[in-house]
Amino acid sequence: MAKTPTRTGLLKELAALRKRLAKLEASPQPNSSRSETPARPAGGQSQSELEIALRERIKELDCLYTISTFREIHFQSPDRFLQSVADCLPKSWQYPEHACARIVYGGRQYLTERFAESRWRMSSDVTIDGRSAGVVEVFYRKVVPSGATGPFLKEEHALLRAVAERVGSVMMHMKALADLRAAHRTIQREHQALQEANIALRTVLARLEEEKQGIKAAVAANIQKVVMPIVFELELEVTGRQRSYVTLLRRSLQEIASPFLTHISRDHVELTPVEVAIGTMIRNGLSTKEIAQLRCISAATVRRHRENIRRKLGLRNRKANLATYLQASIASDSLPAQESPLPPEPIAEDTPPFEAWDLANLPGDEDRSPM
Repeated sequence: MAKTPTRTGLLKELAALRKRLAKLEASPQPNSSRSETPARPAGGQSQSELEIALRERIKELDCLYTISTFREIHFQSPDRFLQSVADCLPKSWQYPEHACARIVYGGRQYLTERFAESRWRMSSDVTIDGRSAGVVEVFYRKVVPSGATGPFLKEEHALLRAVAERVGSVMMHMKALADLRAAHRTIQREHQALQEANIALRTVLARLEEEKQGIKAAVAANIQKVVMPIVFELELEVTGRQRSYVTLLRRSLQEIASPFLTHISRDHVELTPVEVAIGTMIRNGLSTKEIAQLRCISAATVRRHRENIRRKLGLRNRKANLATYLQASIASDSLPAQESPLPPEPIAEDTPPFEAWDLANLPGDEDRSPM
């Protein structure tokens, strides 16, 4: 059939045909013997032939309407739907008492009661996506009166094709729904697995963080209890330039677990290694002259490094002490020191501002390694 009627349209057409049939049955019949020819209306058909045609049409519409109802009732059960369709087919044929039906789909058969194959057979393929997926068959178990085209009416052939088309459409929708549910269940399982993996990952990360903090605390404790006493003794024994190195070593060891280097390198990746080293010395309270002596460079070079650090940290043209800023930037994460820190570097130094220097008269400002 070119266009499948809707359930509402089938119901309306069925009601109209039943009213028309009721009118024909209520009209008076002429008294005549069986040998007499019945009166024929203007259309060329006798009243009895018209009644038979209307009854067959009602059967056809009732069958299609019933299949639409089965589709809604058994939409989640393909087996029940196919068996119900097979059971409703025989009563829609001209001789329902001798008819039986069979639906073959997916390697399974759905049979009516007292099913028996015979040579009086009509069938129609169930097509899904352009391929035959099954067949709908109707048989007459016994010989029935036949016309010029055989025991089956041409309307019955059209009905069987419509039934096969509807069965294919419903089964295709059922398969799509089943695939959608299977995909939804798979997504739910994957989502659950992802949540469990996420929880496990957070647990592992928390455990790693705890281990990291434990290692950090253990390293700091060992430095304070084992290494620092040796450094204190060494600091008392040396003098001059060597003592400055030992003092810087002691302060660096006190901050070995401090996040200063990591913090300053991460948040200010534009700082060079030399600037990071000089920033560490500034933070530890060393003056420009002391830094120049330790690194064997000129004081002008240290001042230039200081200005570069201030510029990269966003402190240029701001009245902020560099040593105080570096100490405050990681104050919340720093470990408590064992002794009082050195006083912060004064803002006012005994050198002119960087902008007032005469670069042409400065001594050599390249870093020089100690001989």
